This record gives sequence, C-alpha cells and structure tokens, in this order.
Amino acid sequence: MEKYRKSAVLLLLAVFTAGCSDRDDSETPEIPVAPRIKYEVLKEYSFDDLKGLESDFKKEYTGGAFDLLSLIDRSVRYDGDVQMRVYKLSVASEHPGRPGTEISLSGLLIAPPPEEGRAFRQAVAPPYTYVLQREAPTVRMARSDPDPHILFWLIEAFNHGLAVMIPDYPGFGDSFGQCYIPYVEKESMTRTSLEYLKAARTVLGMEKYAEKSGLIISGYSLGAYVSLQLARELETGDSYGEMPVDLLFTGGSPCNLLREADLIRASARLPQPYLFPLALLGYRENGYQQLVMSDCLKEPYASQAAAYLDGQHEDYSRFFTDRPADLFTAGFLENRNQEELNKILEENSVKPWKNHCRFIMTHGEGDETVYYEQAEQYASEHKKHGGSLSFRKTPGTHTSAGLWFFWNLYVELEKSGL
Repeated sequence: MEKYRKSAVLLLLAVFTAGCSDRDDSETPEIPVAPRIKYEVLKEYSFDDLKGLESDFKKEYTGGAFDLLSLIDRSVRYDGDVQMRVYKLSVASEHPGRPGTEISLSGLLIAPPPEEGRAFRQAVAPPYTYVLQREAPTVRMARSDPDPHILFWLIEAFNHGLAVMIPDYPGFGDSFGQCYIPYVEKESMTRTSLEYLKAARTVLGMEKYAEKSGLIISGYSLGAYVSLQLARELETGDSYGEMPVDLLFTGGSPCNLLREADLIRASARLPQPYLFPLALLGYRENGYQQLVMSDCLKEPYASQAAAYLDGQHEDYSRFFTDRPADLFTAGFLENRNQEELNKILEENSVKPWKNHCRFIMTHGEGDETVYYEQAEQYASEHKKHGGSLSFRKTPGTHTSAGLWFFWNLYVELEKSGL
C-alpha cells in the first residue's frame, strides 16, 4: 500500500486550499512553512478484510450478544476495492504541564473512501484506559493489532459512513516520552481532544470528505471521561454551534472523582489498584506539580510508581498491592490532611450541564473499578441541573460490562438512521 504524507498550517489552511483549488495538475503546490498537521494512510481494507475484522471482534466477546449477528451490513459498498481507510495524523500541541513546550498529539482517523455526493457524519471515540505505549491506537494499527474498540469503530464506520477519530492520549503514540498522560485531568484532556478533533476535521476537508452535521462522541472508562468533558465543552464553550453534538454515549464513566476516592477508601480490595496511582502521577507531572505522592501512597509505591507506570513495564500490574490498607497512607484512608488532593479531584470531576444532545450512559452494576454508585449519582445530579440523559444499568464488572456498552451502542447506531 502506497503511503503518502501531507501537512498544513491551520491558520493558513483556508488560503492555501483556495489558492490551489484551480491549479493545473502539473503544478507543484507550495508547502507551507512550519507545518502543524502531518498525516498518512496507515491501512486500507477490502470487504474481505472487513469480514476478518468482524470475526476478530466476535472472538473477543464469545458467548455474548454479538455471536449470531452479522455485524457488517452486506448491502453497503463504496467505489473501488478499498472499502475502509485508516489515517494516522499528528498535530503540535502545548505540553499539558510545561507552557511554552510542544508535544506531538497523534491518533487515528477511520473512514470509508470519500465519494462525490456522499456526506460523512463525524464521530469522536476516545479509547479506554491503557498503560503501555504498545497499546496506543496508532501503535496498535501500525502492527495490525486493533483492539475491540478500534475493531468496533472500523465496522461501524463502514456500516454507517462515519469518519471516526480515535486519539492517542498525550504521553502515548507520537508524544511518548514528551509528556506524562494527564489521566483524569479535565483541562488538558479536553483541550488536547478538541485540538485533535479540529486537526482531524482539517484532514477530512483536505481529503474532500463532505460533512454531515452533528457529532457522535462515545467512549468507555477513560474514554467516557474524555467524551463527557469534550461534549460539555462543545455544548457550553466557545465552540458551541460550530460543532453541534447529536449523540453522547458513554459507559463505565468516571464522573465524581472525589466520590470515587471515598469508595476506594471504603474498599477491601481493588480490582485494578494501579489506576489511582496513575491519576496521581498524571496530576503531579502536569497541572498539579505541588502534589506530594507520599501524602497518599505508602512506600515503595510513592517513589516507584512512576518507574512501573512508564509505558514500558509489562509487569506493572504485579507491582501494586490490591489491598488499600497496604497501598495508601493512613492519612489518605482516613481523609486527614487531604485538602489539596480533594480539591484537585473536585476540580477535575465532570460537572452537570444542560445538554442539547441525546445523552446515554451505561454502567455495570458490579463495577468496583469505576464504581457504579458514583455514576448513578452523577446521572441524578445531571438531571437536577436541567440536563437530560438515559442511564442504563447493565450486568457485569468494569471489564465484562464493556460487552453491554458495545451492544447498547451498536443498537443505538442501528436505530438512529445515520
């Protein structure tokens, strides 16, 4: 497959494309100085390739609702042999903790080939939590190893004619080693997600994809957190009206981080004990450098968590004890002298808003990683503040409830008449 690269300066894009629109094909376009966006075709798929991806997705959820279902719409076809295209793109962005320093945000853009007369609805689908660099979406796709999240959106992009944007989180993909992931840090995650969305929309315009208005935003776990914060920003911030949101669909959503901490304090065991240390490191390395790890974590975790959660240690999960009494300080467990941390958690929690989009949340009733109670509580608060949403309790833990998230999302996309 032939790969190619193009780049653009966001502020000059309109002038540049207008200036080239009537040029003779034999002319060589002038490349703008200091390009901000770079992209290339990473993968292309035929219809037979897509049938293989459908099989791969079903293998992840054997014995579930998808077993007897044909996920790929056999009636859909696009011009030519290539039925799906995956771009990798990157855009320069400010470091989440060092003003004046830049990082390279990267991610995937998945879409059928453009066709004259066909408009494509855009979807933003932030991935769920990953800890290793090899799990970043662009890294996975480069080695032809898509996870269920990517597989799902490859199939749905084909079925419904979607242009799907799946970012690498800051600190992964092209920005690996340039910064640390601002794990559940609202400002950084929202800003970089919005920058990536705008960069991907620029690429779609350059590749002649006509736009169907109304964004879909959807994610599970950390992807849900980012989806919620991004949708809220789009519906209440400066971008209101520029990019209207049609559907916000989240699952396993961390919403009230302060309540999440209280539930951790009350737990006897933690299914994924590295997650809260990951959040602490994200705060300390980025927007809250005053945070002291030893105020919350016992040794050796306070001093060694960063070494194990560096994106390269395959054995990171074995380092952390699952017993809160052994992982956390007495001060954290008893919520003594935790004013700084509690303020940070409150600041970065999802705040209710009066949404305009259709909003659906699913959550596993047995979820003790991203606790069911705090999500249900958020849904109630959201409604009290004038918002509207459908909260759907599903079976399962944080991991197994992922199946029901995908199933509910699949059904919603099918019935929405995209």
